[in-house]
Amino acid sequence: MTDGQLRDGVYRALRRFTQEQPPTCQVDSITALIRRGVRIDWPASDRLPCA
Repeated sequence: MTDGQLRDGVYRALRRFTQEQPPTCQVDSITALIRRGVRIDWPASDRLPCA
């Protein structure tokens, strides 16, 4: 995966999760963490609809 593809994927995931346009610095920061192999825990329970 290229850097551009990873960054695009991070952008789309953040946009879907937050329902807003994510700040560029946040996209870049998370992309860099992923590239370094840092595990990112993202609690999503408050964002998921109730079944």
